[in-house]
Amino acid sequence: MVIAENILRLWSVALIIGGLIPFMREQTWWLRAWTYARLQMLFLCGCTAIIVWTVLGREVVSNQIIFGGLVMTALGCLWDLLPFTKVWRRQTRDLVNHEPHVSIRLMVGNVLMENTQFEEYLSQIRAVAPDLILLIETDEIWREKLKGLETEYPHNYALPLPDFNGLMFYSRFPMLESRERYLVQDHIPSLTFKLDMGLRSPVHFYGLHPRPPRPRDDPADMDKELHFIANEVGHIGEPVIVTGDLNDVGWSSTTKKFLRLSGLFDPRHGRGLFNSYNAKNPLVRWPLDHVFHSRHFSLIDMKRLKAFGSDHFPLLITLALHKND
Repeated sequence: MVIAENILRLWSVALIIGGLIPFMREQTWWLRAWTYARLQMLFLCGCTAIIVWTVLGREVVSNQIIFGGLVMTALGCLWDLLPFTKVWRRQTRDLVNHEPHVSIRLMVGNVLMENTQFEEYLSQIRAVAPDLILLIETDEIWREKLKGLETEYPHNYALPLPDFNGLMFYSRFPMLESRERYLVQDHIPSLTFKLDMGLRSPVHFYGLHPRPPRPRDDPADMDKELHFIANEVGHIGEPVIVTGDLNDVGWSSTTKKFLRLSGLFDPRHGRGLFNSYNAKNPLVRWPLDHVFHSRHFSLIDMKRLKAFGSDHFPLLITLALHKND
């Protein structure tokens, strides 16, 4: 019994330390990854606190401290997640009926390069009929298998790569300008477009895929890329959409700083997490794929689609671009 109680204490302390790691400024990749699992940490800390209260009791001061630490850690996780629940204020307002607008239906998805369910993925794209499509981790095989989309979407840009960094973009709207950029690392591309919606101002579209936290990549590079984009779009003043697999969660300090500097909105706020990764493991899921937009848009609809062999669920979002802005 004593051994079991000590194991429970060690487990509790480990959870508390893990819950505090996201507040550290250290950029080491394995510490950065702890930021993702706030929902899982909330569940584990909450359940462990109940067990500590029941099994260890409240007579010993050390047990009280452990219990209090678990409760505070759980509350910290809850505070990070609350903006992505329906009790929170929405950043993106809903479209008001009869408001003049242009509807933009966007699908963004990381296909997982070695995924072979090409036909299923293509069928889903055609079924939801988006106006804009951004596909990530696309190589030459994916480009060839989806070649039919180039006819259906006459305005497209393909950057197939064999290293999980490929990007492909399809648009029903004319592209006034297209740019392939390597903002931080010479092997990590991003795509920037100006799209003609038939209104006074074009839409500035950014497709991104920074690398995830891992030993061979510096996580600070991801921050630099997002910081660069935030400063750029913050001075545009015209409609902006920034989307992609950002390999970061909405409650991280990096994403919060990005939204603050750019002035963009996160449509998940006040609506839900829409966890896009990991489609293959329901116990380890968090929102890594994002769509951020400027004040010129309101929301019509947002949903998560089927993964069809990928480890990411695609997102489908329909935005209303206000004609009066």
